[in-house]
Amino acid sequence: MPSPHRRGARPSIGRRVGAVAMAIASLSAVFVAAGTAGSPVASAACSISANLGLGSTGPAVQCLQQTLNAQGFNSGPVDGKFGSVTYRAVRSYQQAKGLYVDGIVGRQTGSALGIWGTGGSTGGSTGGGSTGGSSGGGGAPAPAGCTISSSLRVGSSGAPVRCLQQALAANGYSPGPVDGAFGSQTRGAVVRFQQAKGLYVDGIAGRQTGTALGIWGSGGSTGGGSTGGGTSGGGATCTPPESGLPAGARQVVVVTASGTRADVDLYVHNGSAWTCARSNMSGRVGRSGVTPLANRRSGDGSTPGGVFPLGSMTAPDGQTFQFFGNGVNPGVHGTWRQVRNGDCWVATPNTAAYNTLVTRTAATCTGDDEFLINYQNAYSRAAIIGANLGPNRSGDQAGEPPLAAAIFLHRHSYDAAGNSKPTAGCVSLNNNDLVAVLQALVPGQAFFVIR
Repeated sequence: MPSPHRRGARPSIGRRVGAVAMAIASLSAVFVAAGTAGSPVASAACSISANLGLGSTGPAVQCLQQTLNAQGFNSGPVDGKFGSVTYRAVRSYQQAKGLYVDGIVGRQTGSALGIWGTGGSTGGSTGGGSTGGSSGGGGAPAPAGCTISSSLRVGSSGAPVRCLQQALAANGYSPGPVDGAFGSQTRGAVVRFQQAKGLYVDGIAGRQTGTALGIWGSGGSTGGGSTGGGTSGGGATCTPPESGLPAGARQVVVVTASGTRADVDLYVHNGSAWTCARSNMSGRVGRSGVTPLANRRSGDGSTPGGVFPLGSMTAPDGQTFQFFGNGVNPGVHGTWRQVRNGDCWVATPNTAAYNTLVTRTAATCTGDDEFLINYQNAYSRAAIIGANLGPNRSGDQAGEPPLAAAIFLHRHSYDAAGNSKPTAGCVSLNNNDLVAVLQALVPGQAFFVIR
């Protein structure tokens, strides 16, 4: 039997449904038909100005849902409730656009959809990400003629850092002395700014943070966020990525870790200067972070730190290769090995075959060893990172410290919710970024800087 309360509530419910329908109709009026899926179609009347995630509600979520549906990503009913269907639609959109995949709609995803308002993170119901107010004005203009064009983090120095410090100070986030040295105080200011603006919080001033501060140069790389998916940078001149690189270095993958996440930048030398080929890529490293190679031990869950060449391996059939995979060769400059049944990468410490490729059956490639054909997704495409390779590798004899084995640049692995996971000691990227990097690397010229 229906309850009396339910019967008495019917007229009110009807009025509320009618009001919602009118709001949706009004919201729909600000859209035009999309010429192709994925084209921004929202007018300025429909915008969001704060992060949205699971549990968010209200007109901002309606705006998001309407836009996703218009661009071909089914977010379910336009009901102003950010639930599982909307969450999956957001993730699908982020994956399709090469954005950082987290199911949260912040500045990066909102801008790509064409609905991020000019007001910054100042309103709307929020459900994912910090959107607290700034400690200062948050809208001060950048210092005249002051721009940055590559990611800055702890350890960076010089004029770009002074520019960052000036911009932070002008916006009310004290970075300490404006001395061109990126230390803990500057990082703290960056973190506070990112939290206040609803940005990805990592303490690294990349494209997203630099753009929010108004100092990202037009010639800089256009990666999708401080640690989001990167895109080609248009050849902006960059400070050399690392001192002490071999003279023949012409491509450098710089992996700057913060916990299990990493900001990954690809630098290419054009014959006269280093250029930012691809910046601010969202990487993952070992579940234990990064450990200098000399201190690392096989199985400790960390990614070895140091400067390493693009590695080479000789298979039992005589093929020497730098790239391998269970998927399609993306068009590498070196030698590609299509993984075959029997390829086993030995990672058992203090055995003669440690950190080499051998031929075994699935039943005998066990324990720490990796039967490559079993890793269809993570090893769909991969490059060998030359840590602890060659005849003088440590760990192939009894009593030697097993420093590293099976260290690769490969594709992200994902959990059941679709979130990228830390690695067991490698470096991983999303597929779009991985393919772009693999296509750039040249044996003898390519190096990895992991820190």
